[in-house]
Amino acid sequence: MKKEQNKDDASKIEQDQQHSMVCNDQLFFQELRIAAEEAERDHMEEVENE
Repeated sequence: MKKEQNKDDASKIEQDQQHSMVCNDQLFFQELRIAAEEAERDHMEEVENE
């Protein structure tokens, strides 16, 4: 019974870690997209001001 509990706990921890990595990746790409949009906006403003 104890081994089964440990296996379930380890599986839950692994699932939580994988979920956390996915969330971190999503946040990273969201921030990257925002930075790219800001850079594009800045570039467009520079072109308009020339």
